[in-house]
Amino acid sequence: MLIMARRSIKITPKDAGSENSTNLEKYDDVLNSLESIQTKRKVAASTNGVAGPAVKPTTLIMAIVVVGIAATLLLTFGADPSTFGPTVETSDLDDLDFEIQLLDSTRLMLSDYAGQPIILDLFATWCQPCITQIAELQKLQAKHPNVHILSVSIESDDTIPVLQLFSSQHGMDWVVGRDVTEKGTSLFQVTSIPTMAFFNSQGILKHHDSGIQTEETMSNWIKEN
Repeated sequence: MLIMARRSIKITPKDAGSENSTNLEKYDDVLNSLESIQTKRKVAASTNGVAGPAVKPTTLIMAIVVVGIAATLLLTFGADPSTFGPTVETSDLDDLDFEIQLLDSTRLMLSDYAGQPIILDLFATWCQPCITQIAELQKLQAKHPNVHILSVSIESDDTIPVLQLFSSQHGMDWVVGRDVTEKGTSLFQVTSIPTMAFFNSQGILKHHDSGIQTEETMSNWIKEN
């Protein structure tokens, strides 16, 4: 289960183009189908000399509402289910670099951890699925101690004292910090949390997805390295 980030995050709509044109055509096809049904009823009624059963106004209104909702979803997200997931335009760590404020208030860059595999966990302290993700990261750390795990909060209200308490309560025995400049949130196109990313030892982004990732899934990422 995913949870939308509490603060405002802009979701960039898909560029207008052939795909949106196709979606509009689908919308028109549904409306045409409704009109066709009405026309066939009228023809049947005139042929038989009896009036056909009238379509209830509430039924027609509900059909139009359903069509409108479907069209809105298609125009907003497109027909491809993959458009619901986060995407980045590059796979190079240097291009996805951002500043992290650590629990001792020092600041480091994501690229400072290059040279070994990196699991990046973008989260917030109020996010319940993120707590579930922490349990999976604990299992992962036990199996792969050579992997750098970084849990970075994207929530501006998650101050250093808040993160210190949270990490202590949940046994986060790895690097914990905050995206103080919000650059990481933008680079990794965070629209829901947790958002997880995996960089191999060569600094190449190999996996990037939103939602809880199990220890088994992340271990498979590491094995592919």
